[in-house]
Amino acid sequence: MHPKLQEAVRLFNRREYFSCHQVLEEGWPEIAAEDQAFYEALIRFATGLHLRFNRGASQGTVNLLTQGLMRLENYRPSHHGLDVARLYADMDAHAEHLKTAAKDKPGMFERWRVPRIYYADE
Repeated sequence: MHPKLQEAVRLFNRREYFSCHQVLEEGWPEIAAEDQAFYEALIRFATGLHLRFNRGASQGTVNLLTQGLMRLENYRPSHHGLDVARLYADMDAHAEHLKTAAKDKPGMFERWRVPRIYYADE
């Protein structure tokens, strides 16, 4: 696994979405063409969640999560040692939850509902 991807996963799981996005963008020039949609999916997830927790955006987050899911679907069940099938299912469920969630600023417990990125051997 590329060190930038490893760092991005660590940041995502610490809920440092803006930093995760930045690390993925920094690694962009080094990734293979067949990995571009995978990185785009993770960038959209991180960006959407950053918007949700820093600006309260609900519909914008749902849109970005949905775009990320479309890019991620061909990488299931796993890619670069990550459990993509689980991430896909968890993020899809989270997007559905947000469609019915309150449109105002997220509550303090919502942050703990956000999916994590798991390694395939976890």
